[in-house]
Amino acid sequence: MQIKTVLCSIMTACLISALPVVANAQEKDEPIQPLGDQIRASHQGSILRVDELGLDKKTYPSISMTRTNDPDAPRTQFLLSDMPEYFRTGDGIALQERVQPGIIRLYTYHVPTPEDSVKKISAVIENRGSDVLSFKFRRYAFPEPGGYYQVVAANAMRDFLNFNNPYPEVRYLNPGQRMVLDPNMDKVVTRKDMLVHGWYEFEIDQPAEVTVFQTDVKDDSLTIVDHLAKHPRKLKGWHHSGSGRGTFLNSNFVSMPSDPEYVYDTAEGIKEVIVADGKYDRWITGYDQIQRVVGENRGHYGTLYKIRVKWKSTDGRGLALVFCNKHLNSKWCGNVGLAAGVSEGDFPSGTVMAPTEEGRLTFKRYPEAVIVQRLTPDPEKEVQEFEVLFTPPGASCLPVPLVLIPYDIK
Repeated sequence: MQIKTVLCSIMTACLISALPVVANAQEKDEPIQPLGDQIRASHQGSILRVDELGLDKKTYPSISMTRTNDPDAPRTQFLLSDMPEYFRTGDGIALQERVQPGIIRLYTYHVPTPEDSVKKISAVIENRGSDVLSFKFRRYAFPEPGGYYQVVAANAMRDFLNFNNPYPEVRYLNPGQRMVLDPNMDKVVTRKDMLVHGWYEFEIDQPAEVTVFQTDVKDDSLTIVDHLAKHPRKLKGWHHSGSGRGTFLNSNFVSMPSDPEYVYDTAEGIKEVIVADGKYDRWITGYDQIQRVVGENRGHYGTLYKIRVKWKSTDGRGLALVFCNKHLNSKWCGNVGLAAGVSEGDFPSGTVMAPTEEGRLTFKRYPEAVIVQRLTPDPEKEVQEFEVLFTPPGASCLPVPLVLIPYDIK
């Protein structure tokens, strides 16, 4: 992806849209409400103005977190197809991976050849086993392709987190037979700078091979893969683009405080929870079967985090869970669009689009932020716990910190 992280210089991920800029939620000449008033009046997904936090000049402490594999998640083979992100040198195969029976997650994130954008970007699966293969989607996310990359990515996050599956029927493949993995993706005729982004989870019962590629719209997807060149990770004459490619064996995580006894107290003040930064939360590694090399997923795109933190309030204050964009010095990092799952609080549990403000599709860098949950201390419980289901947002600079903001309830 073009701009996804502050590693922008080496992983180009997501063109900033040329769509008209929508006005800020509060115009500059309007007085800015105190943050506590904004939080108390907020709805789920509200854009907040957090000027008083001084994030442009001040650094708040972060809670040391440890990532482990989610013991409750099924074993999943994760295929990442995001390198090269752009088919700059023309048609070809971006990903080709053999997989074993079980659950497969496929995350594709590609943009067509800029000079010849009337193409299609698609994926096929071939039965490499000795018996009939059954194929069934578990989750399906293929948002409408387009040029506003953050919105395309956020819509995919929403559908994937919601276990969207409009195609529950089982499909079958004889040994050696191929089929288009997603007929909707295969039908898309691309245009210049269009992001074609699919995120799928499916189950198979025979060994298979998955291929992601670009070709002419007139070509038969089931046969053209035998004639397309396999693109290298770095296209000749171009810089690296994308977060990675290959098969990764771990993609479902739990992130909790490194100290198992730690309980966040609102009396401690503002703190941050940071994942997917590549520094303290190291990138996962996988294997690229085209080039036969080990590579990283530099951004953890397509992975899921259950962020769990125990908390209490010895000062009687409530707690707001807020996502911020603190990347202040890059022209590529001006907007974030995301979806996250939250446990119950003052707002309902479930998947939240951030933001949900009318007329807004993304939120901007500081001083804007988005609230996803508001928590009130339970007088009958000394310690409570919240959970946020998070996936690093495509087309946005990382990390995107979850900021814990205590506030006066009244």
